[in-house]
Amino acid sequence: MTRCLLTALALLVTAASVVAAPQLKTEKKVPSIAGTSWAGQTAEGQPMTIDFAADGTMTVSYNGNSFNRASWKQDGDKIYWEMNDRYCEFTGKLVGDTISGGSHNVKGRTWETKMTRVAKDP
Repeated sequence: MTRCLLTALALLVTAASVVAAPQLKTEKKVPSIAGTSWAGQTAEGQPMTIDFAADGTMTVSYNGNSFNRASWKQDGDKIYWEMNDRYCEFTGKLVGDTISGGSHNVKGRTWETKMTRVAKDP
């Protein structure tokens, strides 16, 4: 009888602690930037667009030229890209329709980068 009471008490204490435990917030899933286009400016202030391909490559266009010696990665809301064999690198965060963060190049120059999602032409 004592054993049954002790078991029942243990179950009651365990159940009470589970009910009283704080609920974890579920994190909102961040959408992938694959297949999207973004507009911003180069370090020199020229208009620039970046198209992020699903295979991790990207096409960068500015000053009437485009190149695709560039790649990107996404981990949740964290975004990284590099251009021209890591001559220039970016690390930042995706929030809604904005990617913002810091860029730097091999010459030691640093600057803030902000890109805004743009609708692709059908």
